[in-house]
Amino acid sequence: MTIAIIGGTGFIGTAVAKRLQARGHEVLAIARGQQANTLPAGVRLALADRMDTNAIAALLREVKASAVIDIFALSMANTKPVLDALALVGGRYVLVSSTDVYSNYGGLLNKETPPIRHEPATEDSPLRTVLFPYRSNSRRPKGVEGDLLETYDKLPIEAAARADRRFETTILRFPMIFGPQDKQHRFGWIISAATARQSVAIDRRAARWLNSYGYVDDMADALALAATHPGAAGRTYNVAQPKHRTVLEWAQTVLQVMGVDVAVTEVGSEAQGIMADRAESSNLSYPLTLDSARIRRELGFAETISERLALERTIAWELSQNGGNSH
Repeated sequence: MTIAIIGGTGFIGTAVAKRLQARGHEVLAIARGQQANTLPAGVRLALADRMDTNAIAALLREVKASAVIDIFALSMANTKPVLDALALVGGRYVLVSSTDVYSNYGGLLNKETPPIRHEPATEDSPLRTVLFPYRSNSRRPKGVEGDLLETYDKLPIEAAARADRRFETTILRFPMIFGPQDKQHRFGWIISAATARQSVAIDRRAARWLNSYGYVDDMADALALAATHPGAAGRTYNVAQPKHRTVLEWAQTVLQVMGVDVAVTEVGSEAQGIMADRAESSNLSYPLTLDSARIRRELGFAETISERLALERTIAWELSQNGGNSH
């Protein structure tokens, strides 16, 4: 079958194209052409704006796409045209959603005060009640236009896609994603410290914060399953590594993989240690962990490589940036 990827030339989209090819599918990557194309040979690239419903629909008809994986659905404004295109041609819509839909995220941002849920969120856990989490929030993802982040919210997109019966919908809620080409440099803070052989001082408020992660190729394989598995239609899945670590434990894990022996300590707020800014702007009593049992049980999802190899590849890429100095 042929699968289309909207936002198909970036960090996640390129990985998805590779995983779909590995599973024997034809791939159409749709993008605006504003970043370098690193797609593997055999992937067709079409330049189109996701805001152009007719152009998207025409491309999907031309290749007889059975599913669309939407990497860059950020707000209803930039997603409704894609949903309208799907409504014209049918098929399956696979939405890349996020752990930020859950109530703990609203608490983390000090936008609301839900009960702290210490256990990993399942797909049925309570959701945020306050919309547009990045409004008046100085901590924003990199590489996204500011106006899009003002109206960013996966919750209305999930609801709109799920309610439209003219096409199937599968929703994948992702954690923080790491790997080569990651613009967010998820582990850059510890890799740079290890490279400089400096001691690692983590803000005490942040050191015990629990979060889920996923390696980019694993998340890509989950998207390939969501687009092609018959049982995925109409379902919502969390996707994340099965093991959850604190910030302190991640520091120790990355240092071990790098073979670097430096001290890792917790320091008070006055010392302005690693993640002090996050501790000051967020309520880190709220963990952001995901339970991924459902997708493993229903679709047979499993990691494609070992965690150690995933970290080794990530570290190697980070060290290759800026002459070997990580961010």
